[in-house]
Formats: sequence, structure tokens, C-alpha cells
Amino acid sequence: MEGPFKGHAPTGEMIELFGMFTLELNENNKIVKVEVFYDRGELLGKLVKEERLETKDGEVASSFPILKNTG
Repeated sequence: MEGPFKGHAPTGEMIELFGMFTLELNENNKIVKVEVFYDRGELLGKLVKEERLETKDGEVASSFPILKNTG
């Protein structure tokens, strides 16, 4: 993922999260549903550990890096 998150600069570091997921399969063993469970606080804490960025007009720079460029 790339770009700022809620005004915090990207670090380029890989983060590690622990959680679990469940898959629902159809009769042909094709995945029809995925549920992912993780600690959102842990994820957000890792995303906002750097200082905040500001744009030229004083607004806080922001983008949402999760699921970016997934097609």
C-alpha cells in the first residue's frame, strides 16, 4: 500500500497483524464468502505512528491505503 493515511506519512515498512479468517465454499469447493477477523486498533496504531502531514492549504493529507489497486 502507498500514500498517507489520515495525514500520517507513509513509512514503506511492512506490518504484521495476527487474526483469523473463515471461508465459505460452495458444492464445487469454490470460495463464495470470506470473513476476516483482526484487531483494528492494532492496525490503526501501526498506520498512524508517524507525524502528521499537511498540504499546502493547511488541510491534513489523507488517502485510504487498504484495498488500493486491487482491481
